[in-house]
Amino acid sequence: MLVEVNYLAVLVAAIASFVIGWAWFSPLLFVKPWMKLRGIDPEAAMAGGMKMPYGTMAVEFVSTLVVAFFIAEFAAWVGAGSVMGGLVLGFWIWLGFYATTLLGGVLWEKVPLKLYAIIAGRWFVSILAMAAILGAWR
Repeated sequence: MLVEVNYLAVLVAAIASFVIGWAWFSPLLFVKPWMKLRGIDPEAAMAGGMKMPYGTMAVEFVSTLVVAFFIAEFAAWVGAGSVMGGLVLGFWIWLGFYATTLLGGVLWEKVPLKLYAIIAGRWFVSILAMAAILGAWR
């Protein structure tokens, strides 16, 4: 059963997550180590004038909207009606769904642990931010 959610809060949470992802995979933070771990030469990629994959970014944003909507649903179900309640919920969502699912890549696909840490860390910060926003706006 779906409960009433604040759609403006869902949109703001998704935008916040999108901005975090942009910053996380930018030259400000982890784009170079992420590229190296993926087997991409960062210097060649940057010099080659990497183009923004707008279609991929649009799909990612829609995906993030869906995640934000369901975090809002979970927040309502468990009564997480504050920033702290949202942070606690976000931690458990990240640990139970993201950290564990992403770990499969390390175990079965030989994804380097450092790459796992970069990707899981991005989702840790994003999920906490979304859940805090959604908890505060309940």
